[in-house]
Amino acid sequence: MNETQRIQQLQRMQRIATGLLVAMALTFAITSYFHDVAPWVGFVRAFAEAAMVGAIADWFAVTALFRHPLGLPIPHTAIVPRRKDSIAESFGGFIERNFLDPDKIVARLRNQDMAGRLARWLRNPQRSAQVADLAAEGLVGLLRVANDDEVGALLQRTLDDRMRAIPATTLVARLLGVVVVEQRQRDVLLQLARVATDWIEENQALIRKRIAGELPAWMPRIVEKKIYERLLDGVRKLLAELSENPNHPLYAQFTQTLEGWIANLQYDPDVRARGEELKQEVLNHPILREMAGNLWQDLKGGILQQSSAANSPLRLSIARGLAHLGDVLESDPDWRERVDGWAEDLTRYIVGRYGRVAGDFVTQTVKGWEASDVSRKIELQFGRDLQFIRINGTVVGGFVGLLIHIVSHFFY
Repeated sequence: MNETQRIQQLQRMQRIATGLLVAMALTFAITSYFHDVAPWVGFVRAFAEAAMVGAIADWFAVTALFRHPLGLPIPHTAIVPRRKDSIAESFGGFIERNFLDPDKIVARLRNQDMAGRLARWLRNPQRSAQVADLAAEGLVGLLRVANDDEVGALLQRTLDDRMRAIPATTLVARLLGVVVVEQRQRDVLLQLARVATDWIEENQALIRKRIAGELPAWMPRIVEKKIYERLLDGVRKLLAELSENPNHPLYAQFTQTLEGWIANLQYDPDVRARGEELKQEVLNHPILREMAGNLWQDLKGGILQQSSAANSPLRLSIARGLAHLGDVLESDPDWRERVDGWAEDLTRYIVGRYGRVAGDFVTQTVKGWEASDVSRKIELQFGRDLQFIRINGTVVGGFVGLLIHIVSHFFY
């Protein structure tokens, strides 16, 4: 119901209540003039007289809530405008105590089977797609308002802090330890041999030039070629042997070498110190900051591209994930219990932390209104019902007056 409708209803009830008062006044006047016509006229006159008094008294009481009756500054009238701040605090406290109590809200949620409802809601493909669209649009909006320089700097600082907190040699030792523990030495050594073979083949000119530089000037050029071919053949032969013989002695030697490296990386102070120096040099290099900025730009561009399209893989993945979540919640009681528990904990946290804020918001909002606005809003909200007090006062007052008149007439 809008404000105009409330005004119309209030005015209609005011006219009815005032009309009853006027009717009782006219009845009293007429019966007073013709009081000798018949005995029953006195009873009607008594009813009208008491009804008129009751109507005026209740009109005064109702009017005094919102303004001074007849504009007279009578004490303890215009209660709502005069006590606006007190009413505001009462409203805020009432809402906080009765509507924002964590235990009451959690008890209400517990009876609603929130996880079950969420499961049934998410299993609907149309709804999961709608949520995915909202999530994608929200992500796009967030990315577009984000300051690229600030985010890039934050990403760079985060990476920098994480990398500085990790000892470089410890990290390398762990990686090598994974190779040893998982028996991946053979794969690593084979890959190194392949890389070496490819490098020798691709850099023939450079290698032959280096060989020529080491040979005496009088040595024929054919020697240089033969040395290169011997080198390449030797590496190829080694690669073939490693591929064909899983028990090649070089594997054991390589494992021992790795274990030695791991020990030095973990326990040799000189190696550890040198590792930290190298790490600091890398972290302080400008190219790392540039890479962090480029990483954010690439990430942002990819997400924007994926989120903007109506049927993008990102949106479809989110929708599928939500639908799968619905299936899991529907079929797994343990997960439903977990989700209900999370919802209760989250509700307790939010209401407990911000319930007073909401109550204060209501209080400050009402305090910020003009006194006349507060009076008008409350009168429009409850004024129609208050007019029934005037009507009831008129009727009840009339019957009480009639009863008194009957008693006095027959007993005195």
